Amino acid sequence: MRRAERYREVAGKFKALAHPARLRLLEKIAAEGCCVSEIEKCLSISQPNVSQHLRVLKREGIIKGTRDKRRICYRISDDRICELLRDFLEGERRHGQHYGRHGRHV
Repeated sequence: MRRAERYREVAGKFKALAHPARLRLLEKIAAEGCCVSEIEKCLSISQPNVSQHLRVLKREGIIKGTRDKRRICYRISDDRICELLRDFLEGERRHGQHYGRHGRHV
């Protein structure tokens, strides 16, 4: 894969992650894996909205779904995403720090 293509791929993944609802959704999936109805209840967003967010994440190869009878259960398919979420979300909780632009503590 050429470098320019790789940059486009990585940018697509970051763009897919750049929505608070998708980050919450990924945190839920990373913790226990789940289906649309469970995500809908836990995050208090509508089923069509959940499906739209899942579609974006699937398109970028971040999650995969497996059919279990009448429902589809999702899991994170890219371990790097799990590490990224853990580093940012757990690190923020542990240190209670928020960083603004250019890495400055705010």
